[in-house]
Amino acid sequence: MLNYFSPQDASSILGIKPGRLRYWNRIGLVRPSIRQKGKTHYDFRDLICLKTAQGLTAKGLAATRIKKSIESLKKKFPGVDHYLANKRIYVFGNRAVISHKNHFIDTQSGQLLFNFNVDDLAQEIESRAKDFHCKKTAEDWFREGLKYDSSDKTHQLALHAYRQALKLDSDFVDAYVNIGNIYYDQNKFADARRSYRLAIARDPYHAKAYFNLGNVVDELNCSEEAIQYYQKSLEVDPSFADVHYNLAAAYEKLRLWDKAVKHWKGYLNFDSDSKHAAFARKRIRLLRSGLVFKV
Repeated sequence: MLNYFSPQDASSILGIKPGRLRYWNRIGLVRPSIRQKGKTHYDFRDLICLKTAQGLTAKGLAATRIKKSIESLKKKFPGVDHYLANKRIYVFGNRAVISHKNHFIDTQSGQLLFNFNVDDLAQEIESRAKDFHCKKTAEDWFREGLKYDSSDKTHQLALHAYRQALKLDSDFVDAYVNIGNIYYDQNKFADARRSYRLAIARDPYHAKAYFNLGNVVDELNCSEEAIQYYQKSLEVDPSFADVHYNLAAAYEKLRLWDKAVKHWKGYLNFDSDSKHAAFARKRIRLLRSGLVFKV
């Protein structure tokens, strides 16, 4: 287990909003103890302090009052660090308290206060931290899917990884797109179309999802519908060369020669040297000469 944690890690482990962590840092209630390469990190004792502060604020105690109590405590018990994690010294409201025989006692009045066991907090946080570092994130699962989706033999492993990513983050658009790509390669066009549409529903500005959806419906001999998706893809990304290429081919299927030429030219604007560029030039010459052959 790592012995330091970024603010994002601390937020995930403890369920404390990042804005609250920043506020507590700003007022000096709980600040990260570690600074490396310009970045701050919490250590394990800091996490206990954060959890303790979370428990106190949940009981209605203001963070500023807790801060004042800590300042008062420093005067009474100098030389003690991490006051909120200390097993013997603690704060209640704006009063300093001390733990004794599993109880808390007000250092001014001697009154017995509520039991708040820091040892239990430490065990809880250690368990959460271990789970956090062992648990794969949606991004981890997505990267694992990328390792497997290039081969037919490992497509099922890729699908499993992408689905795990979506369980953790149902808005992970690229996972939907890559699932659709696998189904497309497997000629499961209905499944591929459904995946691309799910991607677009979550990100209506995903050029590749529109492009791939156009490819699917074109395979189903729906060239007019494919053109609509290709055009949508170009609206999002006018420099998407492959969209121009496929649009030109789709217009040729509909015998719309002028529009086909327009997009063959559009493709050449972004690719002028490859074998595909040579093919695009050939199509332009044939269409202009009136000698039309199937793409």
